[in-house]
Amino acid sequence: MRERINLVAFTTGLLIVLGFLTPYNSIAEDTYIEATESTWGTISTNDGFDKTLTIFKDGDNVGIDDYGDDIDYTIEIQCSKKKLVVMVYSDPIGIYPTTTFTSIDGYALTKIDSGKVVKHPYIALKDSSGIQFKTPKPLTTAILKGKKTFSFKIPSSIQNDTVANFSIGDLPSYVSKFKSLGCSLK
Repeated sequence: MRERINLVAFTTGLLIVLGFLTPYNSIAEDTYIEATESTWGTISTNDGFDKTLTIFKDGDNVGIDDYGDDIDYTIEIQCSKKKLVVMVYSDPIGIYPTTTFTSIDGYALTKIDSGKVVKHPYIALKDSSGIQFKTPKPLTTAILKGKKTFSFKIPSSIQNDTVANFSIGDLPSYVSKFKSLGCSLK
């Protein structure tokens, strides 16, 4: 009987120790790939319930703030819960887009390669760092028709308008991935 108690105690202790040594397995997956001059960076998450994909590209140009410091521009295209979102923002905060009290704060002028200028409605981000486009799919469709570059001119009522330039890079390679998540880019 005593041997059986010792065996049970030993086995229980061994299971507890092994349980603590076994790495914790989680369903959540996060991946991050940095952007380069020719590629978009990616952030993808999967928590077991929802898959989210964000791709981002830094601007080809920089702005200058009131103190002479550089302002970097970034564009993000996101798909979360089958909703497509396109944002352009700056770091540090420096776009200060024109805002109104309507559901559309303004129109950003967009130019793909050397094509014609087209207006796209936006809403301002709450911290004034940038904008979110109200109609992202027509915008991404237009960008995907381009070959090399696209630009945005974002109006501001308190400073010079922002012009942010981006390269298209490998954006077409993400079309099928976004579509598989329920967010068609074109």
